[in-house]
Amino acid sequence: MSDEIEAALRRAIDREKKARQYAESLVEERTESLRLAYEKLRNAEEQEFFDVLSKMPCAVLLAQVSGEISLANPAAAEILGFTQEADLIGLNWLRMVVDDEVDPLSEGGQEDVAILLRKGDGSFSAVHIIIGSSAFLGRPVRIIILHDVSEQRRLHHQLRYQATHDGLTGLANRARLLERLSQHIASARLHGMGLTIFFIDLDKFKFINDSQGHAAGDIVLCEIAKRLQTLPLAGGTAARLGGDEFVVAVPTHCAMDRLQMAEAILAAILQPIQLDRIDQIMGGSIGAAQYPEHGSDAEILLKRADIAMYHAKEGGGSAVCYFSEHMQQELDSRRLLESRLRYAISHNELVLHYQPQVDLSTGMLVSVEALVRWQSPDYGLLYPGAFISMAEETGLICEIGQWVMLAACQQILSWQQAGMGWVRVAVNVSPLELGSDAIVYRVADALACHGIPPECLELEITESLSISDPELALAIIAQIKALGVALAIDDFGVGYSNLGYLKRFPAERLKIDQSFVRGLSHSAHDKAIVATIIQLARSLSMQALAEGVETEQEAQILLELGAHLIQGYWISRPVSSADLEVMLRQACVLDPKQLLGSVNSPCVLVIDDQPVILELIQHILSGLSLQLYLADSAESGLPLLEHHQFAAIVCDYQLPGEDGIAFLARAKLIQPKALRILITASTDLAVLRAAINIARVEHFLQKPVDPVQLLSMMTALSA
Repeated sequence: MSDEIEAALRRAIDREKKARQYAESLVEERTESLRLAYEKLRNAEEQEFFDVLSKMPCAVLLAQVSGEISLANPAAAEILGFTQEADLIGLNWLRMVVDDEVDPLSEGGQEDVAILLRKGDGSFSAVHIIIGSSAFLGRPVRIIILHDVSEQRRLHHQLRYQATHDGLTGLANRARLLERLSQHIASARLHGMGLTIFFIDLDKFKFINDSQGHAAGDIVLCEIAKRLQTLPLAGGTAARLGGDEFVVAVPTHCAMDRLQMAEAILAAILQPIQLDRIDQIMGGSIGAAQYPEHGSDAEILLKRADIAMYHAKEGGGSAVCYFSEHMQQELDSRRLLESRLRYAISHNELVLHYQPQVDLSTGMLVSVEALVRWQSPDYGLLYPGAFISMAEETGLICEIGQWVMLAACQQILSWQQAGMGWVRVAVNVSPLELGSDAIVYRVADALACHGIPPECLELEITESLSISDPELALAIIAQIKALGVALAIDDFGVGYSNLGYLKRFPAERLKIDQSFVRGLSHSAHDKAIVATIIQLARSLSMQALAEGVETEQEAQILLELGAHLIQGYWISRPVSSADLEVMLRQACVLDPKQLLGSVNSPCVLVIDDQPVILELIQHILSGLSLQLYLADSAESGLPLLEHHQFAAIVCDYQLPGEDGIAFLARAKLIQPKALRILITASTDLAVLRAAINIARVEHFLQKPVDPVQLLSMMTALSA
């Protein structure tokens, strides 16, 4: 029985053992099956993630918390400079970060930031990163999304550069300059230093730009900028404000620093610049203002340096001028004058005065020149010299020109209605007015508004006006001429005298500048020039009008040379319309026959280096019918001997250069029939003997000159 029980127990134990073994094998089988199923599922998830990751257009990294890269897509490999994403696995992306100040994974670090990365090929790339924390397959990871912003950053820097730098020269522009000046001022204040701002304007740039073109002008600007950059600026700034204006700002310790820098800037500008294989020297006007003496604000210092620059330019250029309060006062006065002038134009404070123009052949007043005056309640009666240049600088000259034209046309109509007939009135035209064809419409409107014949209005155009843009000027002038208006060339001889354009200029009158007229009585050169201009006018079928005639002798010479018209103080100063009306009612203003008779009067040459003696002799002899020619040296008197026949020569002994005896000796050979008179204070017999024997002097005038003695000598000549 016991054996059976034992056998049964053994069988039961075997069955239990087998059942346990079966169960264990079944568990192992199921576990392996589950493991395999899990692995299959995980691999499928990873593959699906990899597939999605590789197809994403943005760059994505999967990295451990410490930074080692676990996964990367092709876009990330491309951005980071690797050929394939596998090359990134195991690399620490944090070590690629170049920006030391940026730690995206630090505590409280930035999860959305732009950084600079060193790429696998050694180059750099600006990227914008977004970092997120997650778990992947049960492990904590960082997901990093990268966007390449290199192009955007490049464009940003380019736009910022363009906003702060001059596009042509690369120098700082005005905005950047003001920013830098503020920084320089703060630094100078902190360190107890000075700061000097040099404002530079090139002197000949407009001429180069107009004559050789903008390409040549750009070469000049770039070369000047290059030279300024090579100066020892000591941390300062060089800038171009636009056009031909530059600024250099440098820290300075003392006046010697400022002087040395000013000299260095001027020397750099004055170096020749080669244009078309020809060396050109520009020159520059430089104004300087100093911190803290002239201000502590960048804008104020720049303006004051600009003011000083204009003073340097007014002084002739190629110089340095330092700002002073006097300059500011002048500028303030000028601005006030400009403001008052604007008011004056619109409130009828301007008036016209008229200067007669007389026909030399008939003595009749044939036309007048209208000259503007400003009757100011604050300044009194102002002549053009007090405000015209300022009007030209500010553009007010066009408004003044329009007012003058309308007022002149109104006066022409008034004189005609008063029975004076149609009087020709000449008005001056500014170069600015001929800059556009607007003047054509203003002239047409003025004529139509008052209903006057166009030939009664004459426009005087300065000779040099057609030089800057001759074709444009000629085109506008042709349109004006088509209206029937008369034209005159003003100040002929003092400009470029471009005969090529003169022959195309449809003018009726050629006005001889007064600078030549004033020299007629004592300068053979001026007389020759005037004679040439008169002949030129005749050849071009124009009338020659001499302006600035102040003496009868000048009028006589002009009549002798064949001038058609004269104008000047000898006839009349500019007068009001009422005073001119009195002259218009006269048949003749002068008697040509009497003037012509004076042309044949004896000529007398007087030479003395003292103006007071010349004036005295001229006054003593004014009542005699003589033509006086005056000179202040033997050198200036000799040409007169060669161009005029003199009845008498009165010469001082003590002259600069050649003395009076030597000159009279030469005069004896050139004009032996002329009466020779020596003025001397000397009683030295040697001097008197030399005068008689060498120069054949016939009379002596003792200083001071005795009027009775001189008159007795000259009366016989005029008899």
